[in-house]
Amino acid sequence: MKKIFTILILSLGLQGCLAGAFVAGGATTGSLVTDPRPISTIKTDEEINFKVNRKLVNDPELNAETHISAVSYNRVVLLTGQAYDEKLKAKAEHYARSIPEVRRVFNKISLGIPTTLYRRAQDVAITSAVKTKMFANRDLKSNDFKIVTENGVVYILGIATPKQARLAVSVARDSSGVKKVVKLIEYREE
Repeated sequence: MKKIFTILILSLGLQGCLAGAFVAGGATTGSLVTDPRPISTIKTDEEINFKVNRKLVNDPELNAETHISAVSYNRVVLLTGQAYDEKLKAKAEHYARSIPEVRRVFNKISLGIPTTLYRRAQDVAITSAVKTKMFANRDLKSNDFKIVTENGVVYILGIATPKQARLAVSVARDSSGVKKVVKLIEYREE
């Protein structure tokens, strides 16, 4: 019912500040209510995102010679992007591991030149398509997953049952432009 209501609201194209605030506020509240992580973990993930990405941006060598992003979900950090060599890749991982709250780091940085802005725009479109398909699927709770796309590879972080994880991977795989799907999901009981 919530999904239908949200889709209806969005399809009507509500305009104006009050309508925008209503929809945004409802979406945020809905996300908090349905997110499988405790609120304290959600807050910690936001802090981890900020700290790791700040370290990456503030390092002149990494900032000039790489395209690297860090995302945290349930205190698990995913590093994606491109670096020219192993040394830069390792440096980014070191920064992520230096944050005490981080439980685990997945270093999925590839070696090579940074992707183009066009490729990054394609990745944003893929992520949006996957999230939309997950949201529309009655058997999935889209807030159980964090979707990241890098160079056509979709990474799925989250907390889900094995059945939901398989379905999430299937939905991502069936999305246009996806080269590969990498499942980084923690399992909970069915």
